[in-house]
Amino acid sequence: MRIDGGLVQAQGDRWIDPFLAANRAAIQRLGLQPEVHSDDGLHMLLRPSGRIGAVPLVAPASRRVVAGILVSPRFRWSALGEVLSAVGFAVAPALGGGSLVPGSAREVPSWLIAGPVVRRLEEFLTRRRLTFVPRHEVRSSPRGRVDWGEWATRKLPVGQWTSLPCEFSDLADDPDLMAAVRWTLCRLVDDLQPFATIGVGRSLTERVRAMQADIGGGFLRRPAFALAHVLEPYIANALEAMGWVADERGLGGARALDGLAWDLEVSAVWEAWVRSFAGLLAPQLGLRPPGPGEARRPLRWQGSVASMGALAPDVGLLGGERVVWLDAKYKAHLSLLARHGWAGVSETIRHAHRADLHQALAYAALADVDRVDSVLLYPHLGPADVPPPSAVATVASGKRRVRLVLGALPFGFRTPDQSRRAVKVWRDLLVA
Repeated sequence: MRIDGGLVQAQGDRWIDPFLAANRAAIQRLGLQPEVHSDDGLHMLLRPSGRIGAVPLVAPASRRVVAGILVSPRFRWSALGEVLSAVGFAVAPALGGGSLVPGSAREVPSWLIAGPVVRRLEEFLTRRRLTFVPRHEVRSSPRGRVDWGEWATRKLPVGQWTSLPCEFSDLADDPDLMAAVRWTLCRLVDDLQPFATIGVGRSLTERVRAMQADIGGGFLRRPAFALAHVLEPYIANALEAMGWVADERGLGGARALDGLAWDLEVSAVWEAWVRSFAGLLAPQLGLRPPGPGEARRPLRWQGSVASMGALAPDVGLLGGERVVWLDAKYKAHLSLLARHGWAGVSETIRHAHRADLHQALAYAALADVDRVDSVLLYPHLGPADVPPPSAVATVASGKRRVRLVLGALPFGFRTPDQSRRAVKVWRDLLVA
């Protein structure tokens, strides 16, 4: 994105440093790389990194919001939704933490913000505790305090001898809080309606409907809570999420123009997606995912200095006589190598790829088995109807066979058939 002085209400040629100082936190949040240029007038270019999101920009003099930056995903928004839905929003955007971003609510699909809201409400409902709530109820037997005055003036004259107006405390959900939850869930269903036919919208709507069935019917009330005295984080998180919906910040669609600031590390999404895919692939290979900590190998250093503490592949598939390690790489290396060859890519790419290969080969030493496949798994950047590139190199050492595999995977599956084809391709590749 090109930033000129006029865009940020700056004058003269000395606005660069004040602009960077005023917007340092926002620029760092998205990992933007600023470049200053003087050709065609003094201006700055902000180049994206591996993060997507939206942040506001402020004028260097007034510190008022004058613009916003939105970094969209490289792949389709719907592809990102397919992946986030498949991993259950285990990786979710970090929301808020700044001023609203001008115009971003019209550009960002509502399910991106709805996902963290649904996750927070699910956690709250799972962990919620009952509290004593005052009740007023007409009973046939006394409970708590009986309002004998009402009984004598209203019940007794009409022969309702056994209708006793009682006031007592009973364990139940906080009625005001649950009314706010019901209101929020109804609004989420409404906001997700335009996406009800795609996977992520359908999945989130089903989760909202399940929560509505769990808490049942009752009063609805627009959320309006103060967070100052909330001690439990899961309650504070739920209240904050309901506030986002109530204030129509980023969930409003046509209701709002400005949206919440947010950011998301796409490499973390890619790693979660690879782990989800490995769960589909494992039964086809007769392997299993490792238990907690089973794939992690600590490095015990001796001497006065130490480096990294452990080797830990992103994903592992274990068997009695073989192991498959998968390392998720959200990079374009495989696509560039397929297009230009080793000699045709830059030295920077070669250096980074060489480090990845050495890392993958180091994982081969983590298990004492005869067959090890160490896989570097990249996103498929080509058309969906073009098979992803792949390559296999074999290193033999006595009876032990180590294979280094380069392969690609689509970023999200549009249909169940595409998922089955991808599993078959990788099963055939790794069975050989």
